[in-house]
Amino acid sequence: MNRSVVSWALYDIANTAFNLGVVGLFLPLWIDHTQGTTDADLGIPISISMGIVLVLSPFIGAITDQLKSPVKTLTLLNIAAVIATFLIGFNTNITTGLIFFCIAFVFVYLAEVVYNTMLKSASTPENRGRIGGIAIALGYIGSLGVVALALYYQGINTNYAFGFQAIAVLFFFMALPISLFFVDQQSPPTQSVRSTLNSSWKQIVSTRRFLTEHPRISRFLLARYFYMISVTTGSTFGVLYGLKTIGFTETQVELVLLVGVIASMPSAIAWGYLVDRIGPLVTLRWNLVGWVFVFGASVSIPWFNLDNQLWWGLGVVTGACFGGLWVADRPLLIKLAPTNLGEMFGIYGTVSRLAFLTGSAVWSLIVVSMGFGQPIAVFILMCCCATGLILLIRLRIP
Repeated sequence: MNRSVVSWALYDIANTAFNLGVVGLFLPLWIDHTQGTTDADLGIPISISMGIVLVLSPFIGAITDQLKSPVKTLTLLNIAAVIATFLIGFNTNITTGLIFFCIAFVFVYLAEVVYNTMLKSASTPENRGRIGGIAIALGYIGSLGVVALALYYQGINTNYAFGFQAIAVLFFFMALPISLFFVDQQSPPTQSVRSTLNSSWKQIVSTRRFLTEHPRISRFLLARYFYMISVTTGSTFGVLYGLKTIGFTETQVELVLLVGVIASMPSAIAWGYLVDRIGPLVTLRWNLVGWVFVFGASVSIPWFNLDNQLWWGLGVVTGACFGGLWVADRPLLIKLAPTNLGEMFGIYGTVSRLAFLTGSAVWSLIVVSMGFGQPIAVFILMCCCATGLILLIRLRIP
């Protein structure tokens, strides 16, 4: 592998560490340990952040297409994300921490839009699945470090400030290689900044016509909206579900995460080989079958009074499914979109953020406002995932 491939793959460690460590673990635990907080204190900031990303993602994607050199854009977004992440727990006031979380969240997810477009330059159609699988497997090494940190740090100081700062430092060093060593295969831009912005705006305006001309992309994006409601919301509120509904202790929840992360590393590589062998669409369908099972089994434990120790097995299955989602659906979009790839990944990111916004708002509404409880919310997530699977079954690639 050349240095572009290695630096692109290493960046997944930074991305995964933020998503698991900040969004999925330390922030929910910090909220859970703070008096007077509810699930809505996690859901509302995520919804606000997702709304901002929702607006900006297509524009970032279009600018990436016009500039034809995404490294500088990615670097600037990463610097802002690192600073904001470091400051999340710097102040013990939870409101201040949530403001910095929103800022970090926006920049990390905008950076992800740019990062995803770089997969095309870092791989070929023949090895795209394997490269993506290796990157995600490496990403989970960062997750192992985050969970180990949580287990070590537990009980020392429940404001989790050191956890946020450690993740910020890890993010910085894992994002640094892609800024220094990635070589983009496209020609550098020759137009002025003003011309670039005008061209980006014209490209966004023409998006509707482009999607009309490529209906398979629209169908894929609709399916992605539904299954990402499930996956993003489930991974964000999974810690609170384990604590409040399954009845696990904080240590047990962290150990379940550890088990899932260990399972995810070899499975991500295996999903990558499947993508190269049977294609991204078929691989993605099978991956979603696994997710429907995970949500169905999760809601069955409290509804049918099953042994809560089954949560350990579900942790393994969840870990096995997790990496396969991105290993399969990024190459699928590259295959479906002949041109305007940056903009399409911008919309791809927008769909994901809209799904996350929807899921976080629905979870807060069902669990807190309506008082129906967490199992009903998980059942809704299962239905959304099944809807996405059905839409993909109907999708055909010529």
